[in-house]
Amino acid sequence: MDLKWLLVRRITLVALACFLTGSGLALYVTAREAKQQNASLVDLAARQLDLQLTRIERGTDVPKRFPDWDLVSSYALEPGQCIEFRGTDTSRNRSSCAGFDGGSLSAPQWFFRFHRWLIADNLTTTRPLAHRGDLQGTIVATFDPVATAARAWGTIAPLLGLSAVLVAALCLVSYLVVHRALLPAKDILSGLNRLAHGDLACRLPPFRLTELNRISEVFNSVTEQLGKATSERAELARRLVDMQEQERRHIARELHDEIAQKLAAMNALAACIRRSAQIDAPALVDEARALEQMASVLMVSLRRTLTYLRPQEIDDLGLVPSLRALVEQHNETARGRTTYSIETAGEIEKLRAETSAHVYRIVQEALTNASKHANARNVRVSLTQHADVHNARISLSVVDDGSGPSAVTKARSLAGAGLIGMRERVAALSGKFAAGPLPSGGFGLEVEFPTSQQGA
Repeated sequence: MDLKWLLVRRITLVALACFLTGSGLALYVTAREAKQQNASLVDLAARQLDLQLTRIERGTDVPKRFPDWDLVSSYALEPGQCIEFRGTDTSRNRSSCAGFDGGSLSAPQWFFRFHRWLIADNLTTTRPLAHRGDLQGTIVATFDPVATAARAWGTIAPLLGLSAVLVAALCLVSYLVVHRALLPAKDILSGLNRLAHGDLACRLPPFRLTELNRISEVFNSVTEQLGKATSERAELARRLVDMQEQERRHIARELHDEIAQKLAAMNALAACIRRSAQIDAPALVDEARALEQMASVLMVSLRRTLTYLRPQEIDDLGLVPSLRALVEQHNETARGRTTYSIETAGEIEKLRAETSAHVYRIVQEALTNASKHANARNVRVSLTQHADVHNARISLSVVDDGSGPSAVTKARSLAGAGLIGMRERVAALSGKFAAGPLPSGGFGLEVEFPTSQQGA
């Protein structure tokens, strides 16, 4: 939930709780006043009737006039208030009530039911009337439930309207204030999103609020440290992978200069022995031919090993021809089941030798994975140089339209040694790497690195 609306909701709940508390207090005060009024009325009526009984006892009054209800009913009753005398002799029962304007003082039906259930039945005051130890009757004072509910509603209704206005105003003001106070949160969220996408150059501006400004300082410090650590890691990875490529190139040259030449000489010598043996020693022809074939097989195997260690085409012809040769090799192996294609744009040949080797290895591994797992009809390689003024970079993509492996195999392939090696090479290029299933189907690999990796 949005923080502004969360605060507004909580403020509303607090205001509602305050209103309910105020309303409950108002109901309590109203009920207590009504109870006190009934008690006062009962006390006055009891004293008046007790005085009349005293006069009757002294002979100054007539017993038939008891109770003298005119004296009791002469007291001012509150609207809706009733007083009743219930004598031991039912002929002496008396009662009086004060009317009230039900039209001007009316409460909603729901409030009337609630008030009657909670309060109205507890307002009745009862007092027995005894004289000289003899019970003469009971005096009861009560309020009409409709009158007491209307009276309570008259107290609460203004409070309800005022509370509604205050709550609405408070929510509006709180929303605007919180909205303004949280405006820096948008910058913080934007910075976090950029950081999540790998932008370590993002920085947050200073804020006026101490807490937010502290967040900005910590965020900027963390991104700066991450940037340094990432830069150092990329430099270390670049050196390690470059050294690996240099070592491979050195081994390939040694094998080519030493072993390959000796195998070629051995093959030629075996051919000479075979030709001489055909005249002088025919029994040695088969052995010479076997030795010649063995040398040829070893030369083919050595050539394959040299290609794996360091494709000669990269140094002799350049990166793009080497990639085209690699794509053609996969087309020959696929025999029409899968079509491999490559597109290039820009001055790709200006890449450093080590960088060209990294790109070649990444494409080589991607095409190998596609041939093993994709079950695709088409595999497309795209290598493009983007000559932007402020963001010069090179992008590489390998996309297939295959059904891909199963979920388990796909998860394993994403974490396999091949993709790990590609990630290391991309890290050495200070680039970005992404690989995974495409929404339209198939599998895609995206690599992007800055052209600062180019040579002078």
